[in-house]
Amino acid sequence: MLFERNGDFPFYRFQHLSGCPGVNHFVSSGAKNIGFSEEADADLIRQNRLSLAKAVGFEAERLVTAHQVHSARVGVVIAGDAGRGALDKESRLPDTDALVTAEAGVCLMVLSADCVPVLLYDPVGRVVAAVHAGWRGTVARIVVEAVEMMKERFGSRPEDVLAGIGPSIGKCCFEVDEEVAARFRCLFPEEDVVFAGKAPGKFQVDLWEANRKELLSVGLKPKHIEVSGMCSVCHPGHFFSYRRDGKAAGRFGAGIVLNV
Repeated sequence: MLFERNGDFPFYRFQHLSGCPGVNHFVSSGAKNIGFSEEADADLIRQNRLSLAKAVGFEAERLVTAHQVHSARVGVVIAGDAGRGALDKESRLPDTDALVTAEAGVCLMVLSADCVPVLLYDPVGRVVAAVHAGWRGTVARIVVEAVEMMKERFGSRPEDVLAGIGPSIGKCCFEVDEEVAARFRCLFPEEDVVFAGKAPGKFQVDLWEANRKELLSVGLKPKHIEVSGMCSVCHPGHFFSYRRDGKAAGRFGAGIVLNV
C-alpha cells in the first residue's frame, strides 16, 4: 500500500487502484478515530471525518456508511442515499455490510478495527463497492455477494473488477477455537487458510487468503487483487484493533468513490 499525508490526516491507498483515473479511494490510518461508538465524542468524530474527506478529496456530505452487523447483506446505494451516515450514525443504512453504487461522487465507506475491508472497482462499467468482511462475513462469502450484486444490478464482469483487500487482523494474530476453524475448513479444505495454533485446541485463520480465494472463485483475475498484508493488531498507531485494545478501540475506514 502507498502511504500519503495531505493536510493533517494520514491515509493509505492501494497501488493498482491509485493508477485508475476514474476512482478515488483510501484506507484511513489509526491516527484519528472516525467511528461513532458509544464512548466516542461525536463532535470529534465529525471533525475527523471532515478532515479525512479534505485530505483524500471527496465530499464529506456525500459519504455513505451503514450499520455493520457481520452479515452478508449488500445494499445498493442510490443518489438519494448520499449523506446517509456521513456525519452521524442515526441516518446510516441499516444492517448492511457491503455497499455498491454506480453513482459518481458518492463515497462508500466501511469501518474496521480488525475485520477485513475490501474495496472493489469495475473500471469498464464504472461501479464501486466497499465491503466489511469480518470472520462471519467471510464465512458467509460477502465479497462474493458484493461482486454478484455488481453483476446483476449493473452488468459488471468479474474479470474487469479490481479488488483491494485492506489491513485487518492477520493470521499471525487471529486465533480461533475448533468450532470457528471447522467452519473455515468446510469452505477451504486446502491447508492455506487454517493453521495449527500456538496452543492446543487453537487455530490461526488467514482472512486475507480466504477473501482472495472467494474473489477468485467468482471470476476475478489474480493480478487484479491486491492484498495489503498489514496486520491491524501488529501495527499500533497505524490501525485500530479490537483484539488488541478491546472496547477502547477506535475505527479506521476504507472508502471508494467514482470521480465525477
